[in-house]
Amino acid sequence: MAIIDVYPNSSTAIQDAVTLSNPGDVIRVHPGVYREDVQIASEKSNIRIISKIRQGAILDGSHTLLEAFALNDVAGVEIEGFIIKNYISGGIRIFSGKSNRILHNKISKIEGTSQPVGIFVTNSVGNFFMKNTIERIGKAGTGTGMSLNVVTGNWVIQNKLQYNAAHGIEVLDSIHDAIVDNKISKNKGVGIQIRGSENHLILNNKLYSNGSNAVDAQSTNNYIVNSKIKGNRENGLLLSFNYNFAGLNEIKDNHQSGIQIDSDYNDIQGNEIKKNINNGVIIRASHTGSMVFGNEIKKNKSHNIKDLGVNNNIFQNRIN
Repeated sequence: MAIIDVYPNSSTAIQDAVTLSNPGDVIRVHPGVYREDVQIASEKSNIRIISKIRQGAILDGSHTLLEAFALNDVAGVEIEGFIIKNYISGGIRIFSGKSNRILHNKISKIEGTSQPVGIFVTNSVGNFFMKNTIERIGKAGTGTGMSLNVVTGNWVIQNKLQYNAAHGIEVLDSIHDAIVDNKISKNKGVGIQIRGSENHLILNNKLYSNGSNAVDAQSTNNYIVNSKIKGNRENGLLLSFNYNFAGLNEIKDNHQSGIQIDSDYNDIQGNEIKKNINNGVIIRASHTGSMVFGNEIKKNKSHNIKDLGVNNNIFQNRIN
């Protein structure tokens, strides 16, 4: 297993190193600007591509290249420590990948196609994303920080997703993912949008000042726990499908309701829900079987709790 050093002396310097590499090799990229679209195919699994000085190596797409790194049917690849900017479609794409690690990258200014994405992951299992900053993706309402599409068991931890033209994170048709300890703020759309998916852990996130709902859960079995949800322009949490749990969150100063329930059999437990412009908790008409228990619900401008449904259990809340 070798360490392959790369310098910014050709238009294919990183790609050439990938071509030469063998499983277990480290490609160490020295500081400088690289104008490349790096393709990593299945025979190049288990390589690591590392910026020698964190964020000293810059991949610049010059507003003409599609994406900085494309991982196609690979496992065990690590991308660490790069600045990625000025690509037209995406920063990093993983297709049919497994156990890849994307760490400490700064991805920004991705625009030029109809749906640009900072990190796009599809048909993949068990990838790990930590301490990346993804910002200013897209314009005019299209452009998402991170998209997980038909994936299983991915972990998104301690990232910053901010100032994106659409959503911070979107999760589509996926199961068993974890979104933990991220700061998701000032995106023009939803902070975290989950659609057609099941069984996600959303833990200890900060969701501030997004242009729509902080979390829009159009899926079942989401566990939204111990997060700070503040100042979003629509609801703090929008629960549109059954069997979600929201517990131990601080939900304040959102421009609509703290929690809006448009579904059945949800548990709202132990949250602090204050000073939201509409309601603290609203259960919409005809919905049933939810439990609102042990919350502190105070100083919401319209109603602290508004139950328009049937047979919901609301008890032992502290209301003022």
